[in-house]
Amino acid sequence: MNTSQSGVSGNSRIVNALLVLNVLFVFLLILFPIVVIVLASFSPTLELKFPPKALSLHWYYQFFGEADMVQGFIWSLVVALASTALSVLFGTTAAVALVRFRFPFKGAITAFLLSPMVFPGLILGVALLLAFQTFGVPIIARLVLAHTLLGIPFVIRSVVSSLELFDTAIEEAACIHGASRLRAFMTVTLPSIQGGIVAGAVFAFVVSFGEINATLFLTGPGIATLPVHIFSQIQFGAEQVIVAAASTLQMALVIFLVLLLERLGLSLTPSR
Repeated sequence: MNTSQSGVSGNSRIVNALLVLNVLFVFLLILFPIVVIVLASFSPTLELKFPPKALSLHWYYQFFGEADMVQGFIWSLVVALASTALSVLFGTTAAVALVRFRFPFKGAITAFLLSPMVFPGLILGVALLLAFQTFGVPIIARLVLAHTLLGIPFVIRSVVSSLELFDTAIEEAACIHGASRLRAFMTVTLPSIQGGIVAGAVFAFVVSFGEINATLFLTGPGIATLPVHIFSQIQFGAEQVIVAAASTLQMALVIFLVLLLERLGLSLTPSR
């Protein structure tokens, strides 16, 4: 009996060790390209080398010295903020409807609302371009609406998870004590699912800020996001180091946003 237990324990340790090694391998596989880009962006030379022979902020000064890059960064920020706000508004209301109400074809509607997560961005961009051209939609509105469409599924998934963890008896208690259904939702349920809403907003912002596939078909003269400018720099053989610097700034902004939300007490973890 003891021999059997020791054998099982030994096998369990081996399996655990293999799982840990696998997690570390995947973690390094994801992290290593990011580390390469970040460190290479501090290279003082024109060549994209890793590790760089010296560290310099030359290419960051170069980035902020190029009007196209700065303008692209600003447009990316404007579009991301606008589309995130719309994604949270529409995604949260859709999630509430999916969780709280019963209606025909609910499964099909849910799959349809989440389809932009798996739908090819290039096909989506072409379809939206044809639709927007038909109705004469301005370029900035095209970008905001397209990025909103891409961000809504992430908000829905996140808010649905929070709503499923929420105890509806608490909201019912508020209604029993005289609160209207709307007031109970706004004062009791909404603060409780705050983590899911914030997490969905962060995902929507990140998706919008880095979106390139659909955006390529929707930009026009004078309005182009930073990912489009980065793609153009790579396509036409410009300095690769400034592209690395631009990519690093994108990542830094996202990390700063997450840390700011945590600092403000807006947890990204759904409340139980």
